[in-house]
Amino acid sequence: MRRHVRAGALFRSMQRVLCQPAVRKESGFTLLEMMVVLCVFMVCLAAALIPLRTTVSAVNDRQFFQQVERDLFAAQAYAIAKNKNIAVDFFENGTNYYHIYTYDSARKTIEKREIPSRFKWDARTAGTIVFLRKGTVSRTGSIFFATQEKTTRLIFLIGRGRFYFTSE
Repeated sequence: MRRHVRAGALFRSMQRVLCQPAVRKESGFTLLEMMVVLCVFMVCLAAALIPLRTTVSAVNDRQFFQQVERDLFAAQAYAIAKNKNIAVDFFENGTNYYHIYTYDSARKTIEKREIPSRFKWDARTAGTIVFLRKGTVSRTGSIFFATQEKTTRLIFLIGRGRFYFTSE
């Protein structure tokens, strides 16, 4: 009977050892956990990028209008320095360019820049603006830069050749 008891105890101890699940070391994440974390990260990133689009558009618009302002001041200074009339055409012949040139019979291009395609020509836009030899403008007028969101107006005042931008 002793043998039987020992054999039974041995059998039970072996059964416990063999039936226990193997112990594994976990040193990383499962694929499912990685996918969940990646999805959460992508949703957060997408939520942060949505307002960035409008911010980038506003910054590009501001840079364009600053460039136009610098070019107009340069054209006015050129008119005074060279004692020549300088013309500025916006949306020249239906294209998205503004062209600054001498207004004499022999036209000399001073600057020609592209107007971004998001700005469309507006029927209220004045024709050519001319800076006279003394830096004044020949007539008052407005240039309209229209987008889907807003319209920006470049206003030329009579007198000293002043101009400014307003948003409508």
